[in-house]
Amino acid sequence: MLLAACAPAILEAHGVTGRDAAWLRSIDGPAIGPLAYLGAKHMVTGYDHLLFLVGVVFFLYKPRHILLYVSLFTIGHSVTLLLGAMGGLHANPHLVDAVIGLSVVYKGFENVGGFARLGRWAPDSRVAVLVFGLVHGLGLATKLQDLQLSRNGLFVNIVSFNVGVEIGQVIALSIVLAALVWWRRTGRFDRDAFAVNAFLMAAGFVLIGYQLDGYFEEPARPQVVQAAAANGSAAAPTERASYASDTTQIELAPYDYVEYKYKLAKGAAMVYSWRASAAVIHDFHGAPDGGGDADEISLEKGTKAGASGTLTAAFDGMHGWYWENPGGSPITITVSSAGFYTRAVESRSNRTTQIHEVKVTK
Repeated sequence: MLLAACAPAILEAHGVTGRDAAWLRSIDGPAIGPLAYLGAKHMVTGYDHLLFLVGVVFFLYKPRHILLYVSLFTIGHSVTLLLGAMGGLHANPHLVDAVIGLSVVYKGFENVGGFARLGRWAPDSRVAVLVFGLVHGLGLATKLQDLQLSRNGLFVNIVSFNVGVEIGQVIALSIVLAALVWWRRTGRFDRDAFAVNAFLMAAGFVLIGYQLDGYFEEPARPQVVQAAAANGSAAAPTERASYASDTTQIELAPYDYVEYKYKLAKGAAMVYSWRASAAVIHDFHGAPDGGGDADEISLEKGTKAGASGTLTAAFDGMHGWYWENPGGSPITITVSSAGFYTRAVESRSNRTTQIHEVKVTK
């Protein structure tokens, strides 16, 4: 929990969020150019992918070796990106990103001669890069799966996104290689190489810890069922709504506010967890269908950077949060939930309303 509280904005920066996420959800048909741009943007800002690539090319000097390893990585992440986004290959995003962190640790460890120092068997670098490329591609796919993109034009859009990822990779790799060439000419490369790869390992361990922390905090279906049973309503939710889950990131401008609520029937249960990159004014409340402001029930108010818990709806209606940014800097809020609800509704201060589709487990 400490990592999640201290660094959500930094460690989640490579996700597709904010206006990009809202725009992607609204797409209904091919959008080649914009998807290619977003793919490139994701790779260029994807620090986990970049850290791994830095480790891969760190001690490569010949162009043919660089081309071989980068091609293996490209093949790997292209395959799982397409399978994940088009073929229904699913994995828990926290666990996938934890393995991506492990890939960074592996390259740093290999680069400092860790396997040789231990006198143990070392994996073939080419096979390892290909395998970790598969994991990195699945990580990209989980970001798109969360958005539940329209099937209309999906293949063209996913291919465009992947092309953009490759363009971004070429741009980022060109900068990295240019920096490495310059560094080697300064005469300080051999002296500083160990420290840089030690940093790669440390960064990888931080990523692993952060993602595992998120995994163990993630709402799970058994918790929802137990919460419903504890309130004597275990059967009611399954009769009214399918089990659903939802994860959303909301960008909140300075002094702006937003409401994010779920539609629950009376007796339906859910578990939830939300985190903000800085403390926000919040009000967790519910409003019955057909009722007015006087019928709203406030469950928790205050100013803080996150909360988690369970809820069993006392009436048919909308249940969720009011969040207000009290400061002068933008704040990112990440909310995750699982339970027996039918939809999520986001209402903004500019009087716009967006209905979010939730993932339903058949």
